[in-house]
Amino acid sequence: MICTLIVSIILIVFTSLEFLILKILGLQYESLWSLLLFFLVYGMSEIPTNLFLSACLKALTTLDLIQSHTGLLALFFHIASPFIVLNIIDSLITSVSISQLGILPFSLVTGLVGWLSIQQDSHPPKRGSKEFEAYEKR
Repeated sequence: MICTLIVSIILIVFTSLEFLILKILGLQYESLWSLLLFFLVYGMSEIPTNLFLSACLKALTTLDLIQSHTGLLALFFHIASPFIVLNIIDSLITSVSISQLGILPFSLVTGLVGWLSIQQDSHPPKRGSKEFEAYEKR
């Protein structure tokens, strides 16, 4: 119960900040219901997208195909993800609209914040390392 309350408060704070940024950048909506639907769809699509991209980056690092899961490719993914998701949602929910000039800076800011937040993440073990073999034996 307490965990749900804490997570709910964090989600409300982040959603409020995102709303303020998008409102400044030109978000227009016809009703409160359409605005809530917009943020619900955005949250339910952005969170799994980021988790998937993070897992892909860590897998590529483990396979030694990229040097780091926190590098420039990760920055690109963190910027492209909200840009693509917001464009799809903008085209599907007609009662809420935001211009490309609003989506791009929002994606840049949220992407940069997301990328900076993963800079302290521990690196996954490389394939062939002792740590990787220990995971493999489990």
